[in-house]
Amino acid sequence: MSGGQNETPRGWGADTGRGNRYANAAGNLNLTQATGNAKGVGLYRITPSDGSEPFTIEAKGREAWALNRLMVAGRKGCTPIEQPAPRWSAYVHRLRELGVPIETIWESHGGPYAGKHGRYVLRADVQKGGAA
Repeated sequence: MSGGQNETPRGWGADTGRGNRYANAAGNLNLTQATGNAKGVGLYRITPSDGSEPFTIEAKGREAWALNRLMVAGRKGCTPIEQPAPRWSAYVHRLRELGVPIETIWESHGGPYAGKHGRYVLRADVQKGGAA
């Protein structure tokens, strides 16, 4: 097997995410996977907007990332188009299982692949670092 630009010395295809390699999403340059605390692993104090009792959750990995994105988005919420990630619906599902109130608002969109997409809106005040 001859080596090439897209092969490693072992003959495998290029391995995105190793070393200094990264992938670019359309309109979002140099997206890289965060590691350690950069992923937002930690406790979050959730105070639901409906007046329910506040509670604390531990979120890590992509669930913590999604919760942080929802916190930054505020009342506007966010969509997978604005905040690219492979499994937004799964992250939201897992956060909902932890009791986090997240609303899905369905929006129509045009273009060559017209249809509907979900906008996720956090319906709680969330503070990172809440006590358990």
